[in-house]
Amino acid sequence: MSEVDRLPAIKQGHWFYGGLTACPVRIVQHHTLFGTHDPEDPPELAADQATECFYIRYHPPGRHESWHDGGIALSLREAVFLAERKLGPVVQWEA
Repeated sequence: MSEVDRLPAIKQGHWFYGGLTACPVRIVQHHTLFGTHDPEDPPELAADQATECFYIRYHPPGRHESWHDGGIALSLREAVFLAERKLGPVVQWEA
């Protein structure tokens, strides 16, 4: 389980696989934007950066031990948009 997966969700809900199967989705806030750590990437992509960012984590249908990576955004608004774009037209967020 990654460090990001242990963080509390600041926004969570469900997305619907095939329009029918409810699957969890969550957004967590973190203080580090993790880089690729690939020496062939430019430094701004390869190195970790200290900045507030939002990680999207989700489960596909079925039983899963770990969260899947749904992307990273620099604002909560952008993270919500990214999650909805990646996971389909219907994401239901809890209030």
